[in-house]
Amino acid sequence: MSQDPITITTRTSWFSRLGSAFGGVLTGFALIIAAIALLAWNEGRSVQSIRASNEGARAVQSVAADRVDPANEGRLAHVSAPAAGLDPVRDPELGLAVDGLVLARRVEYYHWVETRRAETRTRLGGGEETVTTYSYDRQWVAAPQDSSGFQQAAGHQNPTPPIKAGAFRAERARLGAFTVDESVLGQIPAERPVTLTVEQAAAASAALARPARMEDGVLYVGADPAAPAIGDMRVSWSFAPQNTTLSVVGAQTSGVLKPWTGRAGAPLLLVRSGPASPEQMFAGAKAANQTLTWILRGVGVVAMIAAFGMVLGPLGVLADVVPLFGAIVRMGAGLVAGAAGLSVSAVVVALAWIAYRPLVGVALLAVVGAAAGWLIWRGRRARLQAAAVGS
Repeated sequence: MSQDPITITTRTSWFSRLGSAFGGVLTGFALIIAAIALLAWNEGRSVQSIRASNEGARAVQSVAADRVDPANEGRLAHVSAPAAGLDPVRDPELGLAVDGLVLARRVEYYHWVETRRAETRTRLGGGEETVTTYSYDRQWVAAPQDSSGFQQAAGHQNPTPPIKAGAFRAERARLGAFTVDESVLGQIPAERPVTLTVEQAAAASAALARPARMEDGVLYVGADPAAPAIGDMRVSWSFAPQNTTLSVVGAQTSGVLKPWTGRAGAPLLLVRSGPASPEQMFAGAKAANQTLTWILRGVGVVAMIAAFGMVLGPLGVLADVVPLFGAIVRMGAGLVAGAAGLSVSAVVVALAWIAYRPLVGVALLAVVGAAAGWLIWRGRRARLQAAAVGS
């Protein structure tokens, strides 16, 4: 149920906006440095991961799961077999225990949710008027909502939840004759739903000191599922059962499969649910590394463009004395920020590649230089043509 929205109008003078914009310049320069560091680090991380995977693919050997061969001590081993927890895995807060490897708890909360919508208009003279509308609704959400930060907390208080989502792992587990610990179990997905018994639901209710019942396959914590109240919860569990087949590539260390470190220096521990060959596991690791590399590159480029936008921010505010001029200048500054952010990012990646992958790095730097030279030449040619027409 939604309540009447709250509207707040704020006005900011041109001088205040200008001061904030110049303050943002310092933040922009700091963000440029951070983006450069992220891009350079990401390239180094990516190359190190590739080298570790290539080295591991050459060194790995598949071993039998039914015995630990001392001759393989310290070597990179590939083991594929059903895994078994030696003790039940437990949810310590709610008393639930299942015979498996991993137990995951999911919690939904019936909370007040604040929605904020702002509309900003620039006035003649450079001042700004912002109309912000806050609306409040009761919703089921996956994360608790901190009502202390609401614009109007009165009447919209959310209680502090007694539990949150979590994952729990078996303290001891074996993969055939090998021991696996949290470093392996932490990579196993818990996908099979847990169906609670009446006794387990009663135990959870007692642990929470609140009424609870099974409703549509989940534990409903509250008085009436048909009329939820703020603070009610829906709790469900899933688990990875016993005898889940795992494929693991790791260092054989006193009968335990642990991360392996080769000459590349990056720790290597690959885990996959189901049977998988070493070739499949290393191919998956390389694909995952490539995906992460491009995600971090994207983050770095976006941060770089945003940083240059902040550095050029005062130009738009200065021109906002006449709102139309401000919009035009801001559009131009955005284009410059985009071009500068992309160019600097490409140079940083190229320089990082020169350090880690010299041939590819030099080629990329040459492409960037050629593109920049072509843009400069086109700009000069356009100016000369314009001058010729004007004369």
